[in-house]
Amino acid sequence: MIEVTNVTKTFGSGADAFTALKEVSVTIRQNEFFTLLGPSGCGKTTLLRTIAGFIDPTSGSLSLEGRDILGDPPYLRPVNTVFQNYALFPHMTVAQNVGFGLEMLDKPRSEVQATVREMLELVKMTQLADRQTSEISGGQQQRVALARALAPKPKVLLLDEPLSALDFKLRKEMQIELKRLQSETGITFVFVTHDQEEALTMSDRIAVMNEGRILQIGGPRDIYDHPAERFVADFIGDTNFVEGTIRAIDGEAAEVELPSGKTVASRRQEGGPQAGAVTIAVRPEHATLQAGEGLLSGTLSNIVYFGTDTHYHITLDDGHAFVIRRQNQPDARESYAVGDAVGVSFAPGVAQVLRD
Repeated sequence: MIEVTNVTKTFGSGADAFTALKEVSVTIRQNEFFTLLGPSGCGKTTLLRTIAGFIDPTSGSLSLEGRDILGDPPYLRPVNTVFQNYALFPHMTVAQNVGFGLEMLDKPRSEVQATVREMLELVKMTQLADRQTSEISGGQQQRVALARALAPKPKVLLLDEPLSALDFKLRKEMQIELKRLQSETGITFVFVTHDQEEALTMSDRIAVMNEGRILQIGGPRDIYDHPAERFVADFIGDTNFVEGTIRAIDGEAAEVELPSGKTVASRRQEGGPQAGAVTIAVRPEHATLQAGEGLLSGTLSNIVYFGTDTHYHITLDDGHAFVIRRQNQPDARESYAVGDAVGVSFAPGVAQVLRD
């Protein structure tokens, strides 16, 4: 659906120049929920606005369904945008807001009315059609903004952190609703967020960005379980980092010697390190705590109960921190205490060798 090739965007010139996008290339497929994920200032919104036509790139190319659209103004691109602040018209009703774009396109009145009914049913807002948008809640306003953007039936819907203003529970509900809407309409969604949970919950694929570059693209499970770089591993969820040394490699497998002197079979990405000192990543839920000796050993420094699970904070013998997350079972009693000498183990293939 969208092909971004070597797009660079520099703001300003000379000593004041700032490059927000650095030769970014990405292919976004038809009918997929694609998420641009990264911290503030990483370039994700700049890329989204470039696709929308609000920003012209300094260099590179951009096509939609194989057609170059860089010369097209925003209103001629088959793309709509849902902004963070929704940008609804407070003097109009819900139905009037949804139909506004269609009226600007000079669609027949009967078509406008039919589409408005269809969109309000889609976002479950039919009963509030005659309300002013200033009289409805934030979550309802977001549904209206979605309906208005979907009404002209764009080929691509761009969403710029549309859930950030909602409270925690409503944000959870809208994550499910957004994925439902994308599945029902078949429209390509390009979603911008800094929230890893949002990205993992809704996306077909995720592009992790930092400092104007895309570091890794993949499905949620692939990004979480097989991070290619330390930044990706650290940004997506909680991660333990352990220094080690590669002793042998076999394709995507590597035998890594840990600080304890023991070795563990680890995964490595194609093009990853083949020898020498490396860092491996181990997710807290992939490691186990034991009273006896493990792959690593240390002292239990803290136990934090979270209801659904318990986090065990360990100070390893080399002074580094390690966290293990264990799911709680009904009526289970705590068998460890702060100060205990403990071992840490993880199964072969769980650790991921990271690129620098």
